[in-house]
Amino acid sequence: MKLRTVPIFLAALCGFAVTNASATVLTFYNSRAAWEAAVGGSFVEQNFNSFTSGVSYEFAPVDVGDFSVSVSGSTFGFIWHNIGPVSHLNDVNGSPQINAAAGAIGGTSLSFDYPIHAFGADWQGISDSRTTSFNVNGTLLAIPNLNGGFFGFTSDTAFSSALLFLSSGEPDGFGIDNAVYTPESAAVPEPTTLALLGAGLVALRARRRRTC
Repeated sequence: MKLRTVPIFLAALCGFAVTNASATVLTFYNSRAAWEAAVGGSFVEQNFNSFTSGVSYEFAPVDVGDFSVSVSGSTFGFIWHNIGPVSHLNDVNGSPQINAAAGAIGGTSLSFDYPIHAFGADWQGISDSRTTSFNVNGTLLAIPNLNGGFFGFTSDTAFSSALLFLSSGEPDGFGIDNAVYTPESAAVPEPTTLALLGAGLVALRARRRRTC
């Protein structure tokens, strides 16, 4: 099982999720600053502000730019499956957002146009007396109860889709805004990789000195 090295000062703000020895390893963060540091400050942000009127994804995916939003299985009508102004209590910050709900079957899918290795967002009203989770390449990651807080993760394996589904309890309605994600091409080398690269350069320099 491959584990990421996590700086000590971030330890209280992140953790790991893995379902088996060969599965994707997800490192999760409860702080936007910690997540941004983990991806080296290189990321794309989508705030959904262009959706000035609600657009439903209940029956067909909605493209928001670099990814699309869709729902399968249990649905609860336009009010819970649209991108646009808030029409219920799960208001993240007063601006257009993804309005979503997870039920007993299926869930909400975020499908990206290219592979990414990290995702995060601000959430409102999620996992209150129930639990909504991510499914990323078969690894399940439970989202804590958040009311305006940030939750995100990085992955040791590139992925192009993530499913938000109800993993326990009654149906869960929530809001998502200020989504951030990092293309696979912008992945930051892990500390072990950097160390090996540094050792290689030192060895190469020493060899050149001996041959001159």
